[in-house]
Amino acid sequence: MNARLVSALALLTLAACSPEPRSTSYFEAHADEAAQVVADCKSGAHRGQECVNAQAAVASARRDARMDAYRKGF
Repeated sequence: MNARLVSALALLTLAACSPEPRSTSYFEAHADEAAQVVADCKSGAHRGQECVNAQAAVASARRDARMDAYRKGF
């Protein structure tokens, strides 16, 4: 086989084996990892669905914290 074809097939095989992105609920349970992924996404070191999920988890945590502070005011 052509070396280019073998290399291309190897890359496609590795790309097909990439793990599923971690879910929003995972990041809600692991706030430190969510914050790190969000930071990596902002710097361009991380991309894809995990960025979306981590950002949603961080936003949810902030919303919950604001709601808790609001409730304590009563």
